[in-house]
Amino acid sequence: MSVFANYAEIYDTLNAGKDYAKEAEFVAQLLREVAPGARTLVNFGCGTGQHDLLLAKSGFETLGVELSAHMLEQAKARGAKADILEGNARFTQGDFRNFDAGRSFDAVVSLFHVMSYQTSDADVAAAFATLNAHMSTGSVALFDLWHGPAVEHVLPETRVRRAENDNLKILRIAEPQHDGGARVVTVKFTFFVEDKNTGAISSFEELHPMRYFFPAEIEKHIEAAGLKLRETGEWLTRNAPSQDTWSVYYLVEKTGHR
Repeated sequence: MSVFANYAEIYDTLNAGKDYAKEAEFVAQLLREVAPGARTLVNFGCGTGQHDLLLAKSGFETLGVELSAHMLEQAKARGAKADILEGNARFTQGDFRNFDAGRSFDAVVSLFHVMSYQTSDADVAAAFATLNAHMSTGSVALFDLWHGPAVEHVLPETRVRRAENDNLKILRIAEPQHDGGARVVTVKFTFFVEDKNTGAISSFEELHPMRYFFPAEIEKHIEAAGLKLRETGEWLTRNAPSQDTWSVYYLVEKTGHR
């Protein structure tokens, strides 16, 4: 079963507590500090499109790129209902590692740890090549990922989450397997979903391999891609990352100088 094949159907319910508005404001602030005139934006791994639509409302013309057809369908449906000028928030299917829009953008983002889904060195290099290919001199990029020092300090543990909406009750069990050599945590998600109307219960499993990174290796990838690191910090706070900081962002610029 492919990642997010069924997960997309209940994704928004499980993430109902995620403050997309605060995150979109944070992203826009960081991007505009480096590139005040940034207008066009591409988002690799846009999921169900919530960041994209909020960024479009803040003045960006966005293109959301998503590998999962299920996620993309939800993003397009949400976009069709949004109060946004036609064409200001578009969505298309594509892979972060090889997508080619045939043009550059003022801003490039990849959020909610999409970079950590690139588990091999080749995947990471390909993702950075994609970032670079969609930037011109003066363009800015922002991505976040799992911070290695925190992952190895606070080892992943089994977690249970419950969520519900008008129609469904959802129980998710997350069981991590840690491969320190590969710096990959493979999370086995087991879902139990109850239909409130019929009482029927279904279940399914998915595996999500997630790579964590140490600052030095990410900085090497940034340099190899011909980009300049402008800022790194704890997601949403901008504090210096610590051993308790799982989510760290990197803000980079294409300067035209190696």
